[in-house]
Amino acid sequence: MSNLRAKLQEASRVRLPILLTVYILCQPLIDVLTGLGAQAGHSVTVGVVVRALVVALAFLYAVFVSDFPGKKRWMIYTGALVGYLALFMVYMFTVGGLSLCVGNVREVVKTFFAPFVLIFLWSVYRQYGYLVAAEAIAWAGGLYASVIPVAVLTGTSFVSYGNSGYGFRGWFYAANEVGCVMALTAPFTVWYCLQVLPTVTKKTWWKAVPALLAMGAVAYSANFLGTKIVFGAIALYCAAAFVWQLVTLIREPSKKHKIQAAAMAFMLLMVVFRYFNSPLQSYLDNIYGPLLDNEPEITLASWGEEIERAADGTWLYELIKANPTLKRVDQVLSRRFISASPSVQVYTEGGVVAKLLGIGYANADAYSREVYFMVEMDPLAVLIRHGIVGFALYYGPYLAFLVYAVVQFFRRIGQRMSSLSYCTALYCSLVGFGISIVAGHALVSPAVATFILVVAMQLWAQTEEQNKLPLEK
Repeated sequence: MSNLRAKLQEASRVRLPILLTVYILCQPLIDVLTGLGAQAGHSVTVGVVVRALVVALAFLYAVFVSDFPGKKRWMIYTGALVGYLALFMVYMFTVGGLSLCVGNVREVVKTFFAPFVLIFLWSVYRQYGYLVAAEAIAWAGGLYASVIPVAVLTGTSFVSYGNSGYGFRGWFYAANEVGCVMALTAPFTVWYCLQVLPTVTKKTWWKAVPALLAMGAVAYSANFLGTKIVFGAIALYCAAAFVWQLVTLIREPSKKHKIQAAAMAFMLLMVVFRYFNSPLQSYLDNIYGPLLDNEPEITLASWGEEIERAADGTWLYELIKANPTLKRVDQVLSRRFISASPSVQVYTEGGVVAKLLGIGYANADAYSREVYFMVEMDPLAVLIRHGIVGFALYYGPYLAFLVYAVVQFFRRIGQRMSSLSYCTALYCSLVGFGISIVAGHALVSPAVATFILVVAMQLWAQTEEQNKLPLEK
C-alpha cells in the first residue's frame, strides 16, 4: 500500500500541475457544453458530471494520497465537514424520508464543492509548491469573454434574462454565474495583456493581436452580458489599473509604462463608451429603473406570480412592506430578500436541530412553505440551508482568510501597492466576497467557486512571498 501511495505521489508531482492548468483552461468549454446541454433539456449536463468527479477525486487525493505539513489539522477539518454532512442527511431523513435526502444530494454536492476542492488545492500547494498560475486564470478569463461576442455576432447567443429580453449570455447556462466568473477572471486577463503588449516588436507583432482581441472581448462582454456586477467589477478595475499605471509612469518614465498606461486608458474608454447603446443600458433604463420605482407591471414581469404567492404572509415579506428603508434595499438587490422569504420563514419556524443543521434545498410536507426558491446571497443561503453548524464550517475559514488578507495588506501597504499582480489578486478576492454577499452564485456555485479558490490561492502565495522580503523603510 505504501509503495502504491509513493508511486501516486511521484506521478502527482509531475502531472498534477499540467492537469490543473488544463482543467482551469477547460472551464469555459465545460460551461459552454453545460449551457448547450441545459438548453437541449438534458437533466444531467457535462458540468454536473465533471465537477462531481473532480470533487470526489479531490477528496480521495487529499485524504489518502497527499502528504504535506499540517495535514493533520486539515484532516480534522475534513472530518468535521463529512461528519456535518452525515448529520445533515440523517436530519433530512427524519424530516422527509429517503426522498428528501435524494432531493438534497445535487445541491449539497454543488455547495460543498468549494471546501473540499480548497483542501485539495492546499495539499498540492504545500506538498509540491504548485498553484494555478495567474496566466492560466488570465487565459481562462479571455476565453470566457470571447464566447459572448462570437455567439452574439453569429446570432446564436442565448438571452441573459428571458423575462426581460435584455443581455446575451453566449452559450453559457446562467448569466449570473458567467458574470461572476468574468468579474473574477477578466482583471487577470487585462493584467496579463498589459504584460504582453510592451514586449511586442515588429517581428512579434502577432502577439498584440490576441491581447487586443481579449481586451476588446472583455469590454464587449461587460456591457452585452447585461448584468450590473460584471460591468461594475470590470469598469472599477480598469479605472483603478489606469490610475496605477499613470502613477507608475510618472514615477518611472519608460516606454514600457507609456504603452501600459495608454493601453489601460484605451481599455477604460472601451468599457465606458460601449455602455451607451448596450443591452446593459437598456436593462437598467427599461427594467431595473422602473423596478426601483415600484411599477407593478415590471415587478410582476421580473418575478412572476409564483414567488409573490410563496412570499405572501411571511414575516420577512411583511417587514419589507412595512419598512421603507428595507424595501429600498430589497429593490436595489433585485428583490432578493423577497425571494428568500419563504425559506427564511421555514428556517425560523424550525426547532433547535433545524437551526443548527439547516432546512436543505428541497420541499417537504413538514415545511409550511416551498423552499426551492433560490436564496441569492451566499451567507444567508448557507445559514438557511445548512444551519449554524454548516455556516461555521463553510463560511468561517473564508471569512478568516479575508481578514488575514486585509490585515496583511495594511501591514505592508507600500510593498503591496507596488505590484499590480498582487493588487489584481486582492481586488478579485474582495470582488468575489462582495458578489458572495450581495448577489450570491459565488461560493455555492462550482464554476464560480473554482475561480474564487484559485484567485485566493494566488493572493495567499503572493502575500507569503512578499512577507519574506525586508520591510520597506
